[in-house]
Amino acid sequence: MPPRFLETEMRPFGCSIAAMAAVLLLTAFLPRTAEAAITLTQRGCQTYASWSGNLVWARDLGADKEKARAELVGLDEKTPANIYALMLRNLDSLWKTTANWESVTLVILQDCINRRGTYESGT
Repeated sequence: MPPRFLETEMRPFGCSIAAMAAVLLLTAFLPRTAEAAITLTQRGCQTYASWSGNLVWARDLGADKEKARAELVGLDEKTPANIYALMLRNLDSLWKTTANWESVTLVILQDCINRRGTYESGT
């Protein structure tokens, strides 16, 4: 039987894994609103992950979802087929997730790297 202090330290790690898995599943399987094919550079992946985490953080502080959507739409109109389009695709998932902003940032960055920054229509 492992020492008791190891059992308590492993619980937060398990919760983080579960939260990251939930975000990834939500991001992968919920309907999308924007349909443009998008390719991001490494820096673009970092920015996309950071902005997504910031959106979850703002939500936790009481931000208004429709105001956030309107701002993303405005930014996407200025520079279409970029991180703002991806965030619009995933806004509902980001807003509903129970994961914290750090987990969201990590999962989205890893997903973007795994995709080599390529997001096809509807992904």
